[in-house]
Amino acid sequence: MNFCRIYCHKSLDIGDGVMLKKSLVFSLIIILIFFLSSMYLSKQIVDDIPVIKATEGEDHNFAIYTGDGDIIYTQSIDEIKRSLLNNVVVKAGSFVTSNPIGIIENSPKERITDIKNLVLKSLDKENKVLIIYIDGLGYELYEKAIYQGNVPYIASLNRGIRALTVYPPITNVAFAAMVTGETPKYTGIQSRDKKPLLAPTIFDAASKKGKTSKIIEGNIRILTSDVETILNIDENNDGTIDDEIYRSALEELKNPPHILLVHFHSYDDMGHRYGPSSKEALEQLKVLDLYIEDITKNFIGDIIITSDHGMHDEEGGGSHGNFLPMDLFIPIILENHK
Repeated sequence: MNFCRIYCHKSLDIGDGVMLKKSLVFSLIIILIFFLSSMYLSKQIVDDIPVIKATEGEDHNFAIYTGDGDIIYTQSIDEIKRSLLNNVVVKAGSFVTSNPIGIIENSPKERITDIKNLVLKSLDKENKVLIIYIDGLGYELYEKAIYQGNVPYIASLNRGIRALTVYPPITNVAFAAMVTGETPKYTGIQSRDKKPLLAPTIFDAASKKGKTSKIIEGNIRILTSDVETILNIDENNDGTIDDEIYRSALEELKNPPHILLVHFHSYDDMGHRYGPSSKEALEQLKVLDLYIEDITKNFIGDIIITSDHGMHDEEGGGSHGNFLPMDLFIPIILENHK
């Protein structure tokens, strides 16, 4: 009986040893596979991230549009790889982000978020500011309209600066960035959903300086803000509200506030309906060009003419909201009328 106990015990020890060895071998194989996979994946350059190369001649840099609505600017990118969890990881110095929306190489220096500081500098100089906001007018279409003679008055002004807008390039998101100087990560506006702004606006800053502000808008308020907003409807049923916005602007310019923002919608409407480079959309820019000439010719102060986003052609019309140069590059025109 004692012999059996000893023999059986030794047999169990031998069996346990074999199982342990198999387990260790299996674990080592898994670790080796993991290690080799990591080495392999870390060397793979990810080619499915949208990368836009801007015009040659810009300072070499990168604008990385992050998944949380921010834009990171860097002179170089150290590494782009795909992790085992299939996440795209971008490293640039001490900055690391996963799954960016896209990257712009040689991006313009100017951005839609610069407009807030431009306005505040004007107020500090005791200059009034007129912001004319042409919805949907991308930089490429701005240049095309000048070349084709659609906007003779705008063409006579200072040349527009090519600037970056935010992502997604849609009205609510870009308008919020324009008036706060912040990216969507910090404005809290990342879609067309109505949400309160999380960042202070130029109108808030003006109020603290004892300055007044007004927005002349279409038939709805786009942003949730305390700034006085003059809404307009299509009173004459001509299919656009921009003629009503134009007349409201002329009325306000009889005694303008310190900041007056005039938001024209018709080019974007025509672009959606017929395409941004269509005859109909470019003809509408001619109308807006006349409106803008009348609005600005008697204004004394600083003038900013800009847009929120661009637009690209699609079958049956136009669209925006994509990571495309047509959608992401906008003009910023700066003028001073004394």
